[in-house]
Amino acid sequence: EAQSAGVLSHPHIVTIYDIQEEGDIAYIFMEYIEGSTLEKMLLDDKPPEKEQILTLLRQTAAAIDFAHSKGIVHRDIKPANIMVRKDWTAKIADFGIAKMQSQSLTQTGLVVGTPNYMSPEQIQGKAVDGKADQFSLGVIAYEVMTGEKPFVADSLPTLLFKLVGEPAIPAVRLNPTLDVSIDAVLQKALSKDPAQRWDSCSAFIAALEEQCRRHPNWTTQTRGQVLTAATEAIPVQPAPIPTPAPAPVQAAPTAQPPAPAARPVPPAPERIERPQPPAQPAPAPKGSNTMVMAAAGLVALLLIGFGLMKFMGGAEEVATTTPTENTDVPVAPPLPKPMGSSPKADAKAPAAPPVAPPPPDPGSPNATTPAKGMVAVNIRSTPPGATVIIDSGKAEPCTTPCSLDLAPGRHVLVAQLDKYESANKIFMLPAEAQLNITLRRQTGTVAVSSSPAGAQITVDGIEYPEKTPAILTLPVGRHKVTVSMPGRGEKSREFNVDDGAQLDYSVNFGGN
Repeated sequence: EAQSAGVLSHPHIVTIYDIQEEGDIAYIFMEYIEGSTLEKMLLDDKPPEKEQILTLLRQTAAAIDFAHSKGIVHRDIKPANIMVRKDWTAKIADFGIAKMQSQSLTQTGLVVGTPNYMSPEQIQGKAVDGKADQFSLGVIAYEVMTGEKPFVADSLPTLLFKLVGEPAIPAVRLNPTLDVSIDAVLQKALSKDPAQRWDSCSAFIAALEEQCRRHPNWTTQTRGQVLTAATEAIPVQPAPIPTPAPAPVQAAPTAQPPAPAARPVPPAPERIERPQPPAQPAPAPKGSNTMVMAAAGLVALLLIGFGLMKFMGGAEEVATTTPTENTDVPVAPPLPKPMGSSPKADAKAPAAPPVAPPPPDPGSPNATTPAKGMVAVNIRSTPPGATVIIDSGKAEPCTTPCSLDLAPGRHVLVAQLDKYESANKIFMLPAEAQLNITLRRQTGTVAVSSSPAGAQITVDGIEYPEKTPAILTLPVGRHKVTVSMPGRGEKSREFNVDDGAQLDYSVNFGGN
């Protein structure tokens, strides 16, 4: 790393000051960066602001291009290697696998890098140049703008196959606030063929910033904000919750209301699982002791849970809400208070309605239903206006943003909106009473080519950065595609793009 980074003096590259060696130990004196990494920032609940993201990408691109001008390819550009100072200055670190291209260390067949951010040519063991780092930067830009990586898989072989042979998921599907022209810039940087990518990393980010300025209504997303990720994460929760879920449904008004109070008991399975691995080697005498201790711990936890049930059993609904819903407790109490204050003095009844409107989500009618064992669920969607169907129509549908009163337990939600893909979500009550659904826009593709190649492409009056031939990802609906070339004129055609459609548009300008 010192040999590679020592020749790089740039404001956005971590500086190597000196190298010393004593015996068999080498010491590297390098710049101390006070701040965090982009990786940690992406894990925060609140993503960085748009301008901050674009600034970091611009600085990173300039540093990468500088390294390329010195004949050095980083080969492992990823969020963990982008340091961010408190003044939002980016610093690239870890040139440990960077190789001087002029040296014999660069050789075909050498695969180094982090799989999710590796370029197709790296995976195939081909010789790489600066375009490989541009691909990695494209993955980072895609990730910070959508909250997801463009290539994901359950296994390493599948991931490598997708990186080499499958196109990236259109960014507009993961983040509907992005315009298709922004997606076009990202897709060019993620091209499988290095020759089809941008001339440099700075050119890539400049084109991205230009499209972001033209379409300023886009927003960043946190990791896991996409609906698919949220839905896939739900199976982790059903393990502790399904047991109490059917209980309130079968006999909520009778002796069963304390059953939801059993929700504090889920920690018990976690403690049992830890002693279980030692119990596997049953032949050892210690195994029996471990099982006895595990059983004793389970009994103790159950007794504690039973004591809590007895202690909190006096209030039916308080027991159901207090242990699990820290977010809903402050919402429910304000509603009964204005309702209770009106009967005390009829003269103050006119003052009660102004108090009720401030919490528009639950509404005053729902304030009484949760007391009977129901949970108020607030549902929002991006974009709004989606029709929400719960449990195949067992509950009355509503249009987002809306609120429904549902029984505790497991529920299945389907959100539908014209020109958007249906979104499905499994959720548990009362743990998930606030639902935010992100709908993916339906899209199709149009392959545009021309003879000769290199023509300008314009869609609905917006110039695209790439030239022909190119594959455009467009939202469903009618679009006008114009192909033009200086001195040869322009040709246009309108397309009705359906979901999943694959259309072609070829233009022949004549001549050579």
